[in-house]
Amino acid sequence: MKQRVQEMEAEAAKLREMQASLDAQNRDLRESKEDIDARSVFVGNVDYGASPEEIQAHFQSCGPINRVTILLDKFTGHPKGSVNAPRVGLSFYT
Repeated sequence: MKQRVQEMEAEAAKLREMQASLDAQNRDLRESKEDIDARSVFVGNVDYGASPEEIQAHFQSCGPINRVTILLDKFTGHPKGSVNAPRVGLSFYT
């Protein structure tokens, strides 16, 4: 019986360690996402036929852009006419 209790305590300690590790990873991911969100730019009224390459070329004079995401209607798959563009630096806002 004592051996079983010790096994359960060891397993509980292992689970606490795993939970602490996952909490740390989630915190890092959340901070990373917040950092990306802080550097992202939302652009509305974008031509429905515009490609990500055209949009990136248009905003290239503002500085380097990581990626361009054209928002799509989830039911039809057609562009919504808006774009999210995370930037490398913050100089775009000045």
